[in-house]
Amino acid sequence: MTNEKVTECLNDLLTKAYDAEEGFKKAAERAEEHPGLVGFFQKQSAMRRSFGHDLKQAIVKYGGEPDKGSSIAAKAHQVWISVKDTLTSDHDAEAVLEECVRGEKAALEDYDEKIKCDDLPVDVRALITSQRNSIAESLATAKVQEQVADAK
Repeated sequence: MTNEKVTECLNDLLTKAYDAEEGFKKAAERAEEHPGLVGFFQKQSAMRRSFGHDLKQAIVKYGGEPDKGSSIAAKAHQVWISVKDTLTSDHDAEAVLEECVRGEKAALEDYDEKIKCDDLPVDVRALITSQRNSIAESLATAKVQEQVADAK
């Protein structure tokens, strides 16, 4: 895989990390009456910010320029746009959580697609596999939170 293809792959994940960070930040604001969800959303936002830093370092390592905008400026990540739309409408915290679960599922698909590239450099594969596994853990936690919310 050429360095250009590597940086394209990483920039795609970076722009989606920007959107996820912002989406989780807004979800935390929207869920202020649900302290458990606020903490979860804040943690996920911070995790995506950390993902972004790691992805930027890898992009620079492979000679690329990190994207500075969200996926709206590049390729709109429809699930997170849906989260943002939900946050600005009159929905409850459970609806926001449901949108976050959908976003995490889409993120897993994005990462799985990138990991399938046979000629991905070993260090890049390790980075995105680690991030993918963190998202899978987040999704499992979000699903539990969703079940708890549904039980109330």
